[in-house]
Amino acid sequence: MRGKFLAATAFVCVAITAGYFAGRSSWNGVIYISSTSFQGGNTRVPAAIRRDLDFSKLSDDELITASQKRLVTAARVLLQDKEVGVELGHFVTRDEAGEKKLACDFYDRMVLSFDADGIAESGEKPSMEIEGPCRIASDITRIEPIWIPVQRILGENAGNMDLSYPEEGEVNYRFQGMTSDWPMHWSLTAVRLYNSKEDGRQVSISGKDLSELTASPIVVNWEPSARIPTSEH
Repeated sequence: MRGKFLAATAFVCVAITAGYFAGRSSWNGVIYISSTSFQGGNTRVPAAIRRDLDFSKLSDDELITASQKRLVTAARVLLQDKEVGVELGHFVTRDEAGEKKLACDFYDRMVLSFDADGIAESGEKPSMEIEGPCRIASDITRIEPIWIPVQRILGENAGNMDLSYPEEGEVNYRFQGMTSDWPMHWSLTAVRLYNSKEDGRQVSISGKDLSELTASPIVVNWEPSARIPTSEH
């Protein structure tokens, strides 16, 4: 019985110590903070991320600029045979109390806005707005990609509309200024991370910001020849 008691006491001490360091410490260029974005969001677990992605000590303007830069300079377009995904960079921010927070623990939704390339009607370009969850990818330095079910969308008649496919996840697609044909090339024009329960909690990137932060446009290609399994871009 005494042995079981000592073992239980040791376990509690280790757990408390681990919890403390998970919130406060860093070693070898890595910081450890607690996250609710794993295990269904019901349990706080330690999460390790590179120290250079910790923007929590920056001032307000510096924090916004660093967050914007990280989101889009680490952005990738992921190609599959039936889908195209857009993946953004992840980082550590801070909450209203000044505590470190993983971006997807602080924001819970994101919006990606696109304009069609090379197509316009009456001076208006077709636009696509994708709204979905902000979730941490298996690589904690990245936000889980939002996937566009290209083949399913191309099966719809082109036009102004709102689409969602519940079995594909909590993602909504809005198309405006459309012509009678689906555009095949879309350029990213804006990004917004926000919290659906806290008004004003957001980070936004405009088209002007994108042009200043990225060396070349971020483009998604819907052409079948471009959608090859598991390739990246």
